Amino acid sequence: MDAAVVVDIQGGFVPNVVLESVRFAVPLAESEFGGLAAGIWFCAGRPIRIPLPEPAGLDAWVDDWLDRGSPTARLRGVKRDNGLQRLKESGKIRSGQPFRLSPTLESVLDASANLRDHTVVFVVLTEEPEDGAEFMATMKRAARYPVFWVFIGAEASVERSARLGVVDTLGREPGDPENFVIVKVNGWPAVTRWSVSRKVRRAVRRWRSRTPLG
Repeated sequence: MDAAVVVDIQGGFVPNVVLESVRFAVPLAESEFGGLAAGIWFCAGRPIRIPLPEPAGLDAWVDDWLDRGSPTARLRGVKRDNGLQRLKESGKIRSGQPFRLSPTLESVLDASANLRDHTVVFVVLTEEPEDGAEFMATMKRAARYPVFWVFIGAEASVERSARLGVVDTLGREPGDPENFVIVKVNGWPAVTRWSVSRKVRRAVRRWRSRTPLG
């Protein structure tokens, strides 16, 4: 199998729950689903494919691309010179744009088309996309391909769950695709990691058994 990870970085803001979601998704993709041949993507104003973790490891990669530094450093105006900051400074990531998810999903589909196996895509979201019709059109087109979507709604507050808008409507109408699972997290304690891993593996196994290649 192959895998991909999509990270919502709308406005360049990466909450800690997103960092931990990436720390969950990347190792799972590598250990259970054959690695990240379909890429790691930032979902911003447009899809941005970024380098995969190198032998230095996941922690070094997160530091290079996502970590904003400690809350104290941020209050003091200290900016980390990492990939995310450089993308913001170059203008490739701009705040205030509508959050459109479908272009990034289309890019992942194009990347997976060059692969020869089933693909599992982890999509980490903190908010609801604004391109509902385009999103559903992309999902229905994707249902014809051996691609399975794992939507992770990440919310920092323990008092509420992430609201994913159109994503939350998947499976509610006749003809909706079935190649997805949605999970909501407020953090990643050991029991959550275990339960979500189990849910994802079981959902992918059922889907893969009824989804031929070619």
